[in-house]
Amino acid sequence: MSHLKISYDDYIVINDGQVTSEHLPSNVSFDDHTLKFTLGAPIALHVVLIMSKDYELTYEFGAHTHAEIIETRAINDEATLTRTINAQEEANVQFFNENMSNSHHKLTFIDQGNIDAYAHVEMGYAELSDDSIEANYHYHLTGVEASMKLRMAILSKEAEKKHYTINLEHNAPHTTGIMDNYGVAKDTGRLVIDGIGTIKKAMKGSESHQTNKIMVFDQGCYASANPYLFIDEYDVAASHAAAVGRMDEEHLYYLESRGLTKRDAMQLITYGYLKPVINVVDNEMLKERFEEALTKVGA
Repeated sequence: MSHLKISYDDYIVINDGQVTSEHLPSNVSFDDHTLKFTLGAPIALHVVLIMSKDYELTYEFGAHTHAEIIETRAINDEATLTRTINAQEEANVQFFNENMSNSHHKLTFIDQGNIDAYAHVEMGYAELSDDSIEANYHYHLTGVEASMKLRMAILSKEAEKKHYTINLEHNAPHTTGIMDNYGVAKDTGRLVIDGIGTIKKAMKGSESHQTNKIMVFDQGCYASANPYLFIDEYDVAASHAAAVGRMDEEHLYYLESRGLTKRDAMQLITYGYLKPVINVVDNEMLKERFEEALTKVGA
């Protein structure tokens, strides 16, 4: 991790459960696998997780807190990361996750969380690593007018196998859950995205919307985008879209005709396709790392 630059002045580095470096603001504390955020000045924090074994981490965002989080993962062996993310009443959280493991292992990610009344969480996942991934993300909208917007950008290449199940569950009325999942599959990579929107009975006035799209580069890869809506209430708004298709050859030809190499053109198209995920936070260093990771496209 010596090559990784810290994105914010405030940060914490957790190596196999032990804090090895930190500079935390006064309204953030870490104790027994839990990061707690309390009311005070707006928070911008970089969390670095270095793992060689299974680990559990909880984020507790207190009522009315405002926080912008970047979490960077470097996992050096086959392991499971389990996280709980809770946002209390009227918390406002922008949270970006990047996996920089590149260990060629199989990794398991399990996220769960509760979004309380009037709280808003915007969650971004960038998965451009060289690992195979099994991920299950399940968030509960537990308070009236709670809302969550989730975005994912995934690259599956070579012989990687990446499977994501994302469930936004509405357990209170007038809640909003939106997910936009975008992926790229190339070589013999395998990518499956299962997007689930669940609105329970009597959760009237709620909205569940999702988009799942995968762009396919090569005939040898496998891609599947599967939207599911489980709706037990009539007075709701819900929609889904799913698409799997090859890169637009005309678009590629146009860029090559303007002097770009095929590799540069493929990288540019992929960057534009996956870029919305990094808009969760406004951080130039993060954008540079994202662009660097996309050099794997077209190689």
